[in-house]
Parts: sequence; C-alpha cells; structure tokens
Amino acid sequence: MDGDRVARILSGIDGRGYKSYKQLEGLSYNVGSVGVRIVKVQGDPFAPPSIVRVEVPVSLEGDPAKYRVPVADYLARVAYRVARKMSLRGAGEGHSGEVRFPRPGPIMIRRASSTIVPGTSGYRLILRFWIGLPSRRRRVLAGVARRLLLDIVPSLAREVAGHSRDPMVSEYVRVWREQEYIRGKLEERGLVAFVGDGSILPRACGGCEEPLEDAVPFESPKSLRVEFELPTGRVVSGMGVRRGLTLIVGPAFHGKSTLLDALSRGVWNHIPGDGRELVVTRRDAFWVQSENGRRVSCVDIRPWVESLPGLRDSTCWSTSNASGATSAMASLQEAVEAGSRLILIDEDLTATNFIHRDIWTEEVTGKKTLLTISELAGSLKEAGVSVVIVASGSDILLASADTVLVMDEYRPVDATEYAKKHVSQRLPREVKPRPYTRPLERFIVRPLDAGKVKLRGGRAEGREIGTVDLSGCRQAEDEHQLHTALRLAVRAASRRGGIVSVSRRMVEDTFRDPGPEDPSLVEVRWLDVACVVNRLPFPEGSVGKSGGM
Repeated sequence: MDGDRVARILSGIDGRGYKSYKQLEGLSYNVGSVGVRIVKVQGDPFAPPSIVRVEVPVSLEGDPAKYRVPVADYLARVAYRVARKMSLRGAGEGHSGEVRFPRPGPIMIRRASSTIVPGTSGYRLILRFWIGLPSRRRRVLAGVARRLLLDIVPSLAREVAGHSRDPMVSEYVRVWREQEYIRGKLEERGLVAFVGDGSILPRACGGCEEPLEDAVPFESPKSLRVEFELPTGRVVSGMGVRRGLTLIVGPAFHGKSTLLDALSRGVWNHIPGDGRELVVTRRDAFWVQSENGRRVSCVDIRPWVESLPGLRDSTCWSTSNASGATSAMASLQEAVEAGSRLILIDEDLTATNFIHRDIWTEEVTGKKTLLTISELAGSLKEAGVSVVIVASGSDILLASADTVLVMDEYRPVDATEYAKKHVSQRLPREVKPRPYTRPLERFIVRPLDAGKVKLRGGRAEGREIGTVDLSGCRQAEDEHQLHTALRLAVRAASRRGGIVSVSRRMVEDTFRDPGPEDPSLVEVRWLDVACVVNRLPFPEGSVGKSGGM
C-alpha cells in the first residue's frame, strides 16, 4: 500500500477525537523505497508515543553478514542525531510531533532500534522509533500527522541509510573486530581480561561516559605485558589479567576502583574514542557488592557457613532482608550458579566482614558464623572461578593471591613477589584456603505473577512486586539494558523452568529475526537477566533446589 490511503484516513479523521488515530495501527505503506509500518498507536497525546518501523535499502561494504552489529550500532547513533533534528516537538500538546530514537550508550551491541537484515537484493536497514501523533485539545491534527508520517519518517530513514558508507563505519567495524578477537583469545592465553597500553580508564565525572581529558594513559607492568597480533594487521600490547586471584591495592585516589570498573565494563565492546576500546574482559564476568535489605530466594550457601543459629538447610537459604555481608555472599553464589567464572569485588562497595576475617572478635566471642572471601578466594580458582578484588590490609588475601597489583598514580605495579615475601614473614603459619564447592541449581516451583512492572531510576516497580532495588545489576551499561533485562526476567519468573537456564535461552530468542518491535530493547547477557530474576520477590516456597552442578 502506498501513502495515499494513510493520507485519506488522516483527512477523514481530521478534528475528531484522538482515539480516531487507532485506525492507523497495523497499517503498512511505502514512500518510494522506504517501507513504513505503524506498529502501535498511543491512546492519548500524553501517553507513551506511538511506534513506527521503517525499512530502507542500505549500501554496505565488505562482508555485512559478519559485521552487522557494529554497522547497525553506528547507524543507530546517526538516527538518534537525525531524529532530534527532525522532531516537531511542540507541534501540539503532550508528545505531539515528537520524533524520538533511543539514545545509544558507549558500547556496541545489538539493538532492536537499528538492525540490518538480508533482503532479496542486498541488505536492508530496519529502524524502530517513537513518534508523537499530534493533537490539540485531544483532537486530531491531520496536517501535522501527514507531514510526520509521509515526509519526516521516510526522510529520516533515507538520511540514516545514506550514512552507511561513512568513513567512521569502517572504524566501528575495526574496533569491534579487534575486541571480539582479543576476547576470543583470552582463554587460550590463560587470561580473564586484557587492558591495552594507552587506554584511558578515568571518566570525566562520576556519571559521565566521556573519557577524562589529560588522564594518565594506562601502561602495563613489563612482567604482566602480553601482545596480540590482531586480524586487522596491527599488534597491540597491554596487561594480561591472569586466571586465579588478582588483588588490587594502593593508596586512595590512585585508580584501584577505576581499573576494576573498567574491567567490569570490558564485557562489552566500546565505541571508537571511548578510551576503553582495548579493555576486554570475559563475557561472563560478574560484579558482586553489598545490597543491604535485598531479598534472597533459596540460595546454596554451604561454602560460606561455619555455624548459623537455627539454620537447618544451608542448601536453600532465603531471607527478605539480607545484611551487607550475606547479600554479597548470596550474589556471588547466584553468579557462579548462573555460569560466571570471573567475580569482581570492590571493598568500597562491599561489607568489611565479607572481605576481612576478624580474628580478634572470634577470640572474644568464641564463635564464628560465616566465612569471608579472604578465606575462600584461594579455593575458588580450583572450582574454575577467578576473582579480581580491590582490598587493602588483608594478609590472608595477599598470601592467597596469584597476582598483586599496586596502583600508583593510575599506573599498575606488579608487586606479587614482594608481597609474598613480606606477608610470609608476618603470618604465623601457612594459609590454606577453605574448600569451595559450586552451588546447587534452583528451579521455579510456582511462577511469579509479577503483573505490569516499570523501571524507574534503577528500581523495578509494580503493584504485585512492590519496589525492587536493581542497583546491584550494575553491568547493564547502556541505559536500555536494565529495561531489557527486567522485561526478560519478569517473563522468566512468570513461567515454570530453570531460574537461570531459561534466561539464557530467552536472551538468545529475543533478537531472532524479525526482531521485537519495542525500540528500547537491546542486547543483554543471561547473567544480567539472572541478576534481576534473583532480586524479584518470589513468595516462600516458590523457588526450590535441584541436583548438583
């Protein structure tokens, strides 16, 4: 269908009530080479805007089948800028005339808002975004709507597609290929992460994405330096973070947390100019921190228990109000259960009694309830789990560490041999880590009826679930990733199946072509979905344990 029918419908409803726009919902039409489908029509000018899907031929170089992700990601950034320029915001009341594209973050990921698919002849670009159908006093403004649907929307698609041959496209592809290549080589090199020399790790401010100007470029210690010969032809060097326990120490304000934060975000590929293009981490890395008051559902905490009063079954421990230490302990167990083999911990965000063993208090009270990461980190690696932790003042961690890094004015120094030598003189006897066993998997016994759930400022809110703090799921770096993880988590929790395994499958299925029509959906890891699932308020007895791993 061409645009004439849309124009006739608009003429027929001009000046009528806003709900007359519903006649457009589901319509598909062509404007030249651009195909448009009106996916969803808002019910009110002040309600969330309508959704359109446009499809346009796109000219690509090289082998697009291999590099559609970085190309589509670049075009999403172009679309965001073009939409802001073309928007008719203010053409009426509420969202009238608005043209809005999801704002991309600093990482290259699959996005429902911008995808590239093979067509009958060449490739086609699919864009999904929001528009505000215009009205005044809740009456249809057909003239503005006609301009929006038959002129601006197709023009936006053509302009974005015209940028597919920009020189910057090849730069996005190059950077994406290099990061994917390094990540694919980490395992065989015995590494869990890599930080390239010259990387700019500090950000311009606490909540900023931009790199800090005049920051100290990262420089690897010679003893930890490794090289990668990349498929693009160049050789890069940097610090290899080895498997096992890596301890990061140093004075305050010298870059310990900055390094760890960069490693946590290295699970995603960063865009050119970000400064962290050569910070590459295993995709299954998981950040653990304290979350006072969080809910825990049937988590196997056996490795951490020395003796808890009244605890009958530590294979299925639940609480509605975890402490700082027990919340971190549960999060680590949940991450390992979900498949993480790299745990990241920062002492600034974690309870002291989760990290450090208090021998003096134990002697005074004559009791010991829970073990600490200091006592278990050394044996986690025997279970195939590596740990990178920022923690000062722990002789036990120093004794167990495979690598000790001292951050000195944002420059890492390998102090492993020095630390081992001096800590052995202080400890009265050899430190043997307590044994660690992987947690048992759980399953959903009774599905959770979560109802309608919204994300507001890092919190999930819904009539059935109340308010759930999701600040512990901090590796969702793009602003739309937590929204996507929440949506998938609610779906996972609402039907029977493995609390973890169903999430992995669901994430993979979400972006099968043709993609979902919600512009805000983006790529997430199964670990991000599991993180949200584990914080939802399952009623007692809804989650049970299954066999061993």
